[in-house]
Amino acid sequence: MGKLAKATVVVAIILAMGALANSPSHATVAGDIKAGLPLQQVITNGLAAGMPLDAIMDQALAAKADVCSLEKAAVALKLDLPQIFKTLSDVCTANPNLAPTCTPCSLMNCAVAAGIDQLTAANAIMAAGGNLQQVKDCLASMGYPDADTYAYSPPGPPGPTFIPGGGGGGPGPHSFPPPASPTS
Repeated sequence: MGKLAKATVVVAIILAMGALANSPSHATVAGDIKAGLPLQQVITNGLAAGMPLDAIMDQALAAKADVCSLEKAAVALKLDLPQIFKTLSDVCTANPNLAPTCTPCSLMNCAVAAGIDQLTAANAIMAAGGNLQQVKDCLASMGYPDADTYAYSPPGPPGPTFIPGGGGGGPGPHSFPPPASPTS
């Protein structure tokens, strides 16, 4: 094998190794954070590698990511809000040092700061197992009108996608055939 062919093989191997090192399946949450990647990218890489959200958040927090910044990144990725709240609550409960930054009210405030409305944040915290009185107190501290009368509104089943009898030119659901013409 000539020198040029050997050099080409070496370059190809180096390029392949570099591509593997940068692929999400070979990424680590701590490594991504240490490399300065945005938390949205850290979460995306972890999910692409098949990691569950709780493992990603646990590792991110162990790597000193900020709870609120991590939550905002998950919200920006449009992940399920109750799942985000439940995951962060569980991870923080397991780590007493993080517990003060993961209260239901602090999680709701971060969600609101990320663009989620107060009522949606309250319903999501309740869906994640929140305490009604804590949620009411938090809503009051955020200036939500009538916070003391807040009641959890769980999401209902999806509504019908077709309502019979609407606007078309055809017969509605209660149409009857025209009377038969008399035969002589």
